[in-house]
Amino acid sequence: MDPVTISIAVGVASKAFSAIKSGFAMGRDIEQMSGDIGRWMGAVSDVDNAEKQAKNPPLFGKIFSAGSIEEAAMAAYAGKKKLEEQRYELKMFLNLTHGPQAYDELLQMEGQIRKQRQETIYKQQQLRKQIGEGIGWLFLLLVIGGFLLLLASVFNKSQAKDYTTQQKIQKGIIVLPIMTTCRLKKRKVYKDKLACIYVGAQKTFTLDFTDLANGCPRKYKCVLDPNGKEPSIDSVMESLRSIAK
Repeated sequence: MDPVTISIAVGVASKAFSAIKSGFAMGRDIEQMSGDIGRWMGAVSDVDNAEKQAKNPPLFGKIFSAGSIEEAAMAAYAGKKKLEEQRYELKMFLNLTHGPQAYDELLQMEGQIRKQRQETIYKQQQLRKQIGEGIGWLFLLLVIGGFLLLLASVFNKSQAKDYTTQQKIQKGIIVLPIMTTCRLKKRKVYKDKLACIYVGAQKTFTLDFTDLANGCPRKYKCVLDPNGKEPSIDSVMESLRSIAK
């Protein structure tokens, strides 16, 4: 709970306590004022829970929200002191007007309310807090990881300036393409131009244009390009016409 929420809980408790005192003064019994008593006990339970949470904050909160935690702890402490005064006044009044048994019944009722709120409201609050803290730590780790990667990249680039080409290849800074032997498959002629279609390993296809006088080499080393598509005759002829113009 934040300080504002704690103040609201204390206000709810004080308002309910005033209604309880007025009810007892008018001669009502505990059952007739169960609603006001329940609201007072629920607010008291919320403030007690807030104080416990403030005393044992998560690590993420200690690091990044220390000021807010201290404010919540002070608000919870002040609120608890005020509610303890109300409890003492209520106990004395019940002991004088209804006997000690009435206050014992009140304590039993309060125990049930605290248990219900623990199993519903506080458990859900704790789960949301754990999820939020987990997201916060994950975000922090991503930021730190990204920063470290950036530093490593800058460092590698600065170091790479002093490497020879062979060292850059060995370190993976320069990645050489995989080569294969491409062999002549087809030739297409248009006027004095020649289109040479080659095929290599894993369906690697290449297309080269040259003058008719030079001819097509029967094979050469080409870059491996698996699962390629053989150039169509129409596209080859169109390319030859464009070159010949």
